[in-house]
Amino acid sequence: MTRTFGAHLAVSAVEAGSRTALVFQDRSWTYAELDRAVRRTVARLDKYGVRRGDRVVMQGAARPEALITLFAVTRMGAVLVPLHPQVAGRELAAVCEETRPTAVVADEGFPAGTGLRLAWEELHPAGDEGPEAPEPDAPSGSDVAVIAFTSGTSGRPKGVTLTHDNLHWSMVNGLARLPFGEDDTALVSTPLAHVAVLGGLPQYTWARRGTVILAPRFDPDLFVDLVRDHRVTCAFAVPAMSALLARHPRFGSGDLNTLRWILSGGSPAQTATREQFRARGIGVVNSYGLTETAAGVTYSAPDEPATSTGPPVPQAELRVVDATGTPAPAGTPGEIWVRGPSVAAVYWTADGPVPVTDGEGWFHSGDRGVFDEDGLLSVVGRLKDMIITGGENVDPAEVENALADLPGVVEVAVSGAPDPVWGEVVTAFLVSESGNPTLDDVRGHLDGRLARHKWPRRLCVVPALPRGATGKLQRARLMTLLDS
Repeated sequence: MTRTFGAHLAVSAVEAGSRTALVFQDRSWTYAELDRAVRRTVARLDKYGVRRGDRVVMQGAARPEALITLFAVTRMGAVLVPLHPQVAGRELAAVCEETRPTAVVADEGFPAGTGLRLAWEELHPAGDEGPEAPEPDAPSGSDVAVIAFTSGTSGRPKGVTLTHDNLHWSMVNGLARLPFGEDDTALVSTPLAHVAVLGGLPQYTWARRGTVILAPRFDPDLFVDLVRDHRVTCAFAVPAMSALLARHPRFGSGDLNTLRWILSGGSPAQTATREQFRARGIGVVNSYGLTETAAGVTYSAPDEPATSTGPPVPQAELRVVDATGTPAPAGTPGEIWVRGPSVAAVYWTADGPVPVTDGEGWFHSGDRGVFDEDGLLSVVGRLKDMIITGGENVDPAEVENALADLPGVVEVAVSGAPDPVWGEVVTAFLVSESGNPTLDDVRGHLDGRLARHKWPRRLCVVPALPRGATGKLQRARLMTLLDS
């Protein structure tokens, strides 16, 4: 397998060109047709003046043209800067300031003044006609393929430089652990700027010459329809998406019978949701990965503990360390460090590269995790999210997991609210579909599950939790809900 990102698509176009690669709404592309569209897009980008090393910002709804642009930009040695559709205002200005793009490819409404601006219809005219570019010289493995910006939920967004090598080794790791075959059909319903798309599920599927079904958005009804209509066998879903699916009226129907497993990532797993999928006959593969690691560095097996994200992948080292950087013993939580060829080396800034890793190549994730005696990792939250109440440490994710199956609860988040006596008090934010749970209900549910110092002292029932473009909880905004 060549290390150039997207090379597997070109190889499949030659060796299995008639197989269906991509389906979107009422149109499908074979591997040969998809590769031809990529070559034509390379020619158009070249005509518009995009050159090797130039940055190309891409923003908009999920659509085939975005995937074609992803492959075209990286194939010609330019650098793709994919943005979530919701990125706007100061965050968008910061991205453009950092990357100084040569061109922007976007939906209508993207702000002007950021270099050459191309609407999708200009880059991908109707009928997909036009000359094909000669195959450009392949980028080297150390060339930057993608600058993927972190969500920016705290502070200025950071541009993670993912090289062709980083993305190659991410694919190697995923294929080593996930049960893909050429007969698999994978559903992608997350924003295309998500690292799970750039270095995850669709790339693994294409490497095995399967079929990718692209959804224009995530909607539980649409998800079930697409699984039924296309006999989808696997899909990616963050835990918030999985929880919505598990509560859907058609979850137990035959419409999901072909779905063998869901790849879950983006936040700590919820035990209750995973058990609902297991009871339905759908496996849940928990994973741990970040933008800086180009997608997953652990994947669980269906028979592992519900909170496990599995052991490290073959081409990654993981440590759980204490405050001094010393590896913690099994069963003791600490910060997760990652090292390996899929880990980005630097963040991209307008002033030059900033190291992602320490002097020994370790990425300090800021996530808290724990290894069990079998070497399986469980993720228990973020270091910065730790609640210190009366001198005791409380992991919000542990409390959230214990409250996930509280009757009537749709969503749950836990944070620490300032308190003059306790320093912080554990505060639960619940979205309920039936009635308003009381603090006594919450404490009664936790009795025998969690130590009393972890029980919430405050409760806020809200209509919805604040989430970002990928469904990730924006924990920093929870305190504003107390005043609403």
